[in-house]
Amino acid sequence: MFKNYFKTAWRNLRRSKAFSIINISGLAIGMASAILILLWIQNEISYDRFHLNRERLYQAWNREKSDNKLQCWSTTPEILGPTLKQDYPEVEKETRVNWNQTLPFSAGKKRLSVSGTMVDPDFLTMFSFPLLRGSQNTALNSVYSIVVTEELAKKLFGNEDAMGKVIKIDNKDNFTVTGVMKNLPNNTQFNFEYLLPWQYMSVRQWDVSDWDNNSTQNYILLKKDASIAAFNSKIKNITIEHLNGKGQTEVFAYPLSRLHLYSKFENGIAVGGEIDMVRLFAIIAAFILLIACINFTNLSTARSEKRAKEVGIRKVVGAQRQTLISRFLGESVLLAFIAGLIALIIVQISLPGFNTLLNQELYVPYSDIYFWLSIIFFILFTGILAGIYPAFYLSSYKPFIFLK
Repeated sequence: MFKNYFKTAWRNLRRSKAFSIINISGLAIGMASAILILLWIQNEISYDRFHLNRERLYQAWNREKSDNKLQCWSTTPEILGPTLKQDYPEVEKETRVNWNQTLPFSAGKKRLSVSGTMVDPDFLTMFSFPLLRGSQNTALNSVYSIVVTEELAKKLFGNEDAMGKVIKIDNKDNFTVTGVMKNLPNNTQFNFEYLLPWQYMSVRQWDVSDWDNNSTQNYILLKKDASIAAFNSKIKNITIEHLNGKGQTEVFAYPLSRLHLYSKFENGIAVGGEIDMVRLFAIIAAFILLIACINFTNLSTARSEKRAKEVGIRKVVGAQRQTLISRFLGESVLLAFIAGLIALIIVQISLPGFNTLLNQELYVPYSDIYFWLSIIFFILFTGILAGIYPAFYLSSYKPFIFLK
């Protein structure tokens, strides 16, 4: 039966080449536009969700009343992280992350200005940034150790093994490469080419241990049985207590999994952020696809008179309405599959320009089985949505009207 449907649908497409080309191209452009937007949406909602401990990772935030409103921000005192780990049993690990610094690197004859940051040793075990070389447990234990990304290692040492090589920073200190990290994915808030131990901050006299100096991002990993509500209640006044009652700055832990999409606060409450743009573009993608389906429907309906005799003859020889509906839907799905393949080609061609426009590195995950399952569902949905009205409309014709 399905083979017969396919052969009949293919014959109809070949018989009406102009109609087929217009319908397929219109549907393909609409599907390609929707796919590009959906790739961006998928990238946005997957930010930092690849970390194995993501459900237990939190960032410390400040909250203080100003102009009768609670203002929130994510930079906290340097000393906060170590204090939380030392004094609160709920904290399993902590790491401080300094602001990104661009420093001059030299290795042999190579001279580069490189952007990176300084972190505590637990950074590599808290976050799931895999090391291609070196140990996550020991790579940052020495004050003059350095972890570089795969890309930076290639820039400095070419195809040579970077492990154990020496890099001079700021024409002053020599660091030994103790780890080579896989290049960062494009769906993370972190952006660095190297990691230095936090101890180096003391060597350069850059560290500030005052509780009223909010200059650092502090991240914590809570234990599996810890309650975030109870923990936030305990640490609420930690800054005020260490300042002997001065100030009104409160501290709370905010989930890393919500950080990218829900980082906009109003009066101390997370009300949105990047999620607003995600929702907006999801609506835009839906409208683009809907318009493409409506155009398909209009063209199919406008061509209905040419199919009326076919419907009449099929009904006279015994075809049921359900059979005709299935046949016409099959034609729509076949058109959608052809349009879907063309849409993927359009996406691949336009992706570099789309990435330049967004300043991102989106890609089509061809090797991911879930991507192909999603594409198949997307094509089936589009084909049924576009063809359901023409199918019911054409199958409702009365034979005697057109055959009398």
